[in-house]
Amino acid sequence: MGGRMRNAGKRADQGFTLVEGITVIFIVMVLSAMAIMSTRSSTYASKANDAMFQVVTQLRNARQLAVTMRRNVLVTFTAPNEIQLTVETLPGEAPATPIAPVYLNDKVPGGCTFYVYPGVPDTPMGFGNSTALDFSPASGGTAGLAVMYSTAGSLVGTTAGSGYNTVGNSNPVNASIFVAIAGQANTARAVTVLGSTGRVRSYTWTGSTWQEEQ
Repeated sequence: MGGRMRNAGKRADQGFTLVEGITVIFIVMVLSAMAIMSTRSSTYASKANDAMFQVVTQLRNARQLAVTMRRNVLVTFTAPNEIQLTVETLPGEAPATPIAPVYLNDKVPGGCTFYVYPGVPDTPMGFGNSTALDFSPASGGTAGLAVMYSTAGSLVGTTAGSGYNTVGNSNPVNASIFVAIAGQANTARAVTVLGSTGRVRSYTWTGSTWQEEQ
């Protein structure tokens, strides 16, 4: 009995065996890797949410400016990540104060761009997802990468002569804007606009469906 106790005490004094030490190191490495992956995933999702809210904010700002200033406000999207608002003054008026462009995630490396994640379906609004910037005149015709808010608060096509929209500036344009980080499925986000009312909705891709944000 005394010999067994002495052997146990001697083994305890010697500490971990090599196998036990390697096992502990392996477990620590696995846990560390999982923590890093979780942190990266959370960071990507945060960037996607920020980019989505930037799109929402710019669209709502444009509508508010159009209604309060009684002037059309042009909204131009430039790939990969730029949104520019421009107040359209009347002939003879002084040009409006320039508005600084906004860039998704402030153009940080690895940030979001206008991007349709492969395999992700259209939003519940059904305005289209053939491109990341899908603007469809409700009455037919074609649209480019610029639309505008009218003084009534509707999202409409720009004048026919500008080359943005062949159906003129009185036709509502339904819009779908998709943002994501390529290669990161959890970053798929979407923003839609109902042309007739200018209402903006935002959506997060859950991996199986679009969830509307409140």
